[in-house]
Amino acid sequence: MKKLFDKVKRLFSSKGFKKVFKILLYFVLGLFALIVISAIGLRIYFEMNKTEIVGKINTQINENINGEAKIGDIGYKFLIGFPNFTVVLKEVELKDSLIAIHKRPVLKAGEIEVRLNVLKLLKKEVNIRKIVIIDAKIDLFVDKNGVSNSNIFKPKKSKTKKSNNTTTINEVYLKNVNFISENQKGNKLFHFDVKSLKCKILYTEQGWKTDVRLNTFAKSLAFNSLKGSFVKDQEISGDLIVNFSQELNKISIVTQGFKIGEDDFKIKANFNVGKGNSLFDIDIRTQIKWGNASKLLANNISSKLNKFALNDPLQASCVIKGDMSVKGDPEIVVNAEIKDDELTTLQGVVKECSFHGKFTNNYKNGLGCNDANSAVIVTDFKGIYKEIPVSIPSAIINNLEKPVATGKLNTNFELPKLGSFIDEDFITFTGGKVKVNFDFKVDIVDVKLHKPKFTGAIIVKKGTLSVKTKNMHFQNTDIELYFTEEALLIKKIKFQNKVNTVFMEGRVDNFLNLYYDDPEKLNLNWKIYSPYLDLKQIVGILTYNHQGKQPAVSKSKKPSYDLREVLRKAQATLEIQVDKLTYKKMIADDFKVKIVLAKKGLFVNNVSIQGSTGSTLNFDAQVIPQGKTVLFKTNIQLTDGNVSRFLASFNNFGVKSFTPNDIKGNLSFKASLIGVLNQDRELLPNTINGNLVFRIKDGALSNFEPIQKIGKIAFPNRDVKNITFSDLAASASIKGNLVDLKDLKVTSNVLNIDAKGTYSLANSGTNLAVKIPLRNPKDDYKIADQKGRDAVRYKGIVVNLLVVDGKDGQTKIKLGKPSDDKSKEEQPKTTKTK
Repeated sequence: MKKLFDKVKRLFSSKGFKKVFKILLYFVLGLFALIVISAIGLRIYFEMNKTEIVGKINTQINENINGEAKIGDIGYKFLIGFPNFTVVLKEVELKDSLIAIHKRPVLKAGEIEVRLNVLKLLKKEVNIRKIVIIDAKIDLFVDKNGVSNSNIFKPKKSKTKKSNNTTTINEVYLKNVNFISENQKGNKLFHFDVKSLKCKILYTEQGWKTDVRLNTFAKSLAFNSLKGSFVKDQEISGDLIVNFSQELNKISIVTQGFKIGEDDFKIKANFNVGKGNSLFDIDIRTQIKWGNASKLLANNISSKLNKFALNDPLQASCVIKGDMSVKGDPEIVVNAEIKDDELTTLQGVVKECSFHGKFTNNYKNGLGCNDANSAVIVTDFKGIYKEIPVSIPSAIINNLEKPVATGKLNTNFELPKLGSFIDEDFITFTGGKVKVNFDFKVDIVDVKLHKPKFTGAIIVKKGTLSVKTKNMHFQNTDIELYFTEEALLIKKIKFQNKVNTVFMEGRVDNFLNLYYDDPEKLNLNWKIYSPYLDLKQIVGILTYNHQGKQPAVSKSKKPSYDLREVLRKAQATLEIQVDKLTYKKMIADDFKVKIVLAKKGLFVNNVSIQGSTGSTLNFDAQVIPQGKTVLFKTNIQLTDGNVSRFLASFNNFGVKSFTPNDIKGNLSFKASLIGVLNQDRELLPNTINGNLVFRIKDGALSNFEPIQKIGKIAFPNRDVKNITFSDLAASASIKGNLVDLKDLKVTSNVLNIDAKGTYSLANSGTNLAVKIPLRNPKDDYKIADQKGRDAVRYKGIVVNLLVVDGKDGQTKIKLGKPSDDKSKEEQPKTTKTK
């Protein structure tokens, strides 16, 4: 190192080096002096020829415009742009000839630097090599009537020979320039605050080309200002390669290292600038986050996209085609690819989401580029929504003014996963699988699904579920639901509840329309078959209404709430066929009935049942839920029924003085009754009201306590524990606990009894008059003629008894007549009465 240093030192100390250095120093000083002298000379030339130069500049400007140019001051910048000559124009204003109409100057600039070719200038010719515009406003304007300030530039005159005096500009630099291009007639507004723009222009025989370095702030890029602006309030920076083809009258632009906001973009664009041709096309490609992409779009599009969100950047492209001179939107086509992302919507989150999306505002050619002809096309959509896998092979959202989505939906999942959609206070799922294949059509209102309609099928295999609102339980159930335009078809439903097994099929006509618009008119036509049915349990289910606290309805549970409300309002018609029907002790074979279930209750009309013992039951009924209880109304007619079973089935109507087993015989009756069933669907005796006419033939009374009480008093020597009778008939009206017995006749082998009056089922208000002839009727059956039997019925002594309330819910019997009968003599004179 020391040796190297010594060699360098000797070199600089040598006479040869000093001589060379002196020559170089003289050359540099001479060159500098020449530059200074030249600059001074140019300055002197400018000052001496300032008036002429300004005149030539004004002449060149005014020769090419229709209007007025004003320059506040003109100066010269020393050594700036050397060897070119730099002229500074200050307070420049450029107006067209129609400024009085639109009042908007084309240009207002604080300072414009014009660099002139020195050689040309010495020949007294002006050739502009560079223009620098600082603190300026460029305003290109067209009003609603088509009046424009951009017509300031005169068209070029055709020349027979090529001119050598063509003015060219080789370099342009803009700094702090506010650029506005507004077309009120076409509803277009382009507004940029250009911080800096630098470009060098290369002229060729085909036209020119330039590389532009741009840094600007976009305030508006509105192709339709009524719908909003693209890239509004976004920083834009990068390089643009610009080419102009003189033959095609077209400007082509390609970007490099181009950013809009925080994201990189690749853009290709073409603009036609020929007379009568202002077509353009822009191709934009980027990888961008959903929220950032939404910010770059017009408000009519971004307002809808903001209702959604994606986490990861997506691959997107946008192609815009249009005509700058035509009013309305350009054609816009956007494509995006989403893979394994999380999609957030107003209806919830879709996980592991993938799909291809496309937007176009020219869905059908010839209908224009507008919202009504816009569409969003989704293909190969896959994701998981609330644990349920969803596949949409294709879907289209058409007409963004009144958007309607159509498409296909497929899914397979475990049935219990439906619990995330349906309120557990309504239906719970514990097993089974579901397969769904749907074609759907749904209106979209404020980016929310509104009245979705489906055609297709839902297939449930081995489903286990409980409908809590009806206390219904389905086990290992296969359900097939087919949605068509005409009806909802329900097939292969098996319902099990305790000892009941029910097979059901159904149909709802016009389901898709009535479900939303008029659910009260929905009528579910059920065909129901059961080999065995316990009527008490089924009535309990059909009339059961869950009385739990009404749950707060969340957005995710709202569909089940809506379904619940529709089922509550809708009507069902049940055609039931049962091989064996029971109601407590009553048994019927081959039971067929038609039942109507409506919002107000259950209605049964014209039912005929053949009993297992040969009896016939005809009735109609209404069963109306009232909270935990049920109001029933019925008209019923029984022929030759078993009286013991009948009384047992209705809890002996609350009578405790005898049991159903104490009386036997064939019962026929006709009744019109109203009453109430409790929450266990047991009859509440004190609620019965109505009229009753009945007759019991070939009957027997065994240990019948009311007769035994009478027998102890009137017939101590007769066997009143076992009484057979050929006929027992009566008519009565019932009002709560009181039975008004109008005419009761008992004809038996032990005694005959007539009774009328009031009998209380609650031991309060009993006042029953009883007539008992003392004669023994055991041989009356030998009298074949009914009139003959009636003639001897009251022969002899007739005892008058009163049955009244006793202690501990019992009745007591005493001699006497009702007070209103004491003054009347009802028997023939030959009859003795006690």
